[in-house]
Amino acid sequence: MEGVDEQEKIRALEKENRILRKKLERIEAEQIQLELNNQRKESLLRKVIDELQRSQSQIELKRAELESALRDRLAALRDRKRQQDSLRLIMEGTASHTGGEFFRCCVRYLAQVLNVRYAAINEIIDDNHTRVRTIALWTGEGFVEGIEFDLAGTPCGVVIHQGFSLFTDSLQTIFPESSVVATLDAQSYMGIDIRDTCGNILGNFGIMDTKAMLESSQVEESILRIFAARVAAEIERDRAQSKLRSQAQDLEIALKELQSTQARLLHTEKMSSLGQLVAGIAHEINNPVGFIYSNLSPASQYIQDLLDLIKLYQQYYPNPAQVISKHIEKIELDFVITDLPKLISSMEVGTERIQQIVLSLRNFSRLDEAEIKAVNLHEGIDSTLMILEHRFKSKSNQPKIEVIKEYGSLPFIECSSGQLNQVFMNILANAIDALEDKFQKSENINNNYQPFISITPVA
Repeated sequence: MEGVDEQEKIRALEKENRILRKKLERIEAEQIQLELNNQRKESLLRKVIDELQRSQSQIELKRAELESALRDRLAALRDRKRQQDSLRLIMEGTASHTGGEFFRCCVRYLAQVLNVRYAAINEIIDDNHTRVRTIALWTGEGFVEGIEFDLAGTPCGVVIHQGFSLFTDSLQTIFPESSVVATLDAQSYMGIDIRDTCGNILGNFGIMDTKAMLESSQVEESILRIFAARVAAEIERDRAQSKLRSQAQDLEIALKELQSTQARLLHTEKMSSLGQLVAGIAHEINNPVGFIYSNLSPASQYIQDLLDLIKLYQQYYPNPAQVISKHIEKIELDFVITDLPKLISSMEVGTERIQQIVLSLRNFSRLDEAEIKAVNLHEGIDSTLMILEHRFKSKSNQPKIEVIKEYGSLPFIECSSGQLNQVFMNILANAIDALEDKFQKSENINNNYQPFISITPVA
C-alpha cells in the first residue's frame, strides 16, 4: 500500500511539476513578450526623442537665423541711419559752396564725419595718367593744396587704374616708396576714382588714417561714391568755367586787337587824309610861291635899273623942280634906294624858306610815291626837322635847342616813308617836350647850359 501511495505522490508531484513548468513557460513567454513590448516602446521613445531633438535643433537653427537676420537688419538700419546722418552733415556743410571752397569743405566734413585723419581730392594733370595735383587735402589741422606727385607706387595709383580700393592696415609696408604716405604716417586708405559724365578719369577721392580701418566699409564706400560724383561734377564745372574764362580772355584779346587794328586803320586814314591835305596845301602854296620866286629875280633887275636911272637923273639934273624935291624928301628916296635891295633879298629868302617848307611837307606826306619803296632816311629826317624848326627856336623861358646831325652814311631802306616820317616826328616831338619840361620844372639849370638833340646812327 505504501508503494502505491508513493507512486501516487510521485505522479501527483510530476503533475504539479508539469503544471509549474507550463506556468513557468507562460511566465517566460509573457516575460519575452513584455521585453519585446518594452523594446518596441523604447524604440518608439528613442524615435520620439530623436524627433524632438531634431525639432529642437531646427528650432535653435531657426532662432539663430532669425537672430542673425535681426542683427543684420538692425546693423543695416544703423548703417543706413549713419549714412543718412553723414550725408546730411556733409551736404549741409558743402551745399552753399562751389569751386575751391567746395573741395575744401568736402574733404574737411568727410574726414570729420567718418572720423579719419585725412581726406584728399587729387586731379590728374597729364595725358598719360601718371601724375596728379592735390586740389584739397584736410590734415586734421588745416588745408593743403597744390601738391604734385607721381602715381607709381601709391594707393592713389591703384585707385586710378583699378577703381575703388581699400587697404585696412600696413599701408606704409604695402607702399614703401610713397613719400606722401610716409610723410602723413598713414596706416590705412580707402579711395575711389573720379570720372566725368563720359566716363573719362579725372582723378581720385579718398580718406586715410593713422590707425587701421574696419573691414566693413559699406557706409564709407557709399559716401565716397556719392561725393565722388559730386566732386566730378564740380571739377567739370570748374574746367568749363576755366575754358569760358580762357575763351573770354581770347575774345578780349581779339577785341583789343580789333580795336587796335581799327585805331591803326583810323590813324592810317587820318594820316592819309592829313597827307592828302598837306600835299594839296603844299601844291597850292607851291604854285604862287614859285610864281613869286621866279619873278623876284627880274623884279630885282628892273628895280636896279630904275635905281640906276634915278642916279643918272641926280647926276645930270642935280637941281630938280621944287615939287620933285619935296616928293623926294617925302618918300625918303635915299633910304628907299638903300633899303629896296635889302627888301628884295629878304623876299627871296622868305620865298626860299616857303619852298623848303613846301618841299618838306611833300617829302613828309610822301603820297605821290609807292607805299613801300627804297627811302633816303636823311631826307625824311631833314623834312621832319624843317617842320619842327619853330620849336627849336629860343623862347622867353628857355634857350634855343641845337640840333646836332651826325647822320653818317646810311643806305636806302625799303619801308613806308610816310609812316617812318611820322615815327621821326613823334620821336623828335617827345625829345623837345622832354627838354621843355626840364626847363619848366627845374630852377637850378646853369645859364650856360645849351640844350641839344643829337641824331646819330646806332651801329
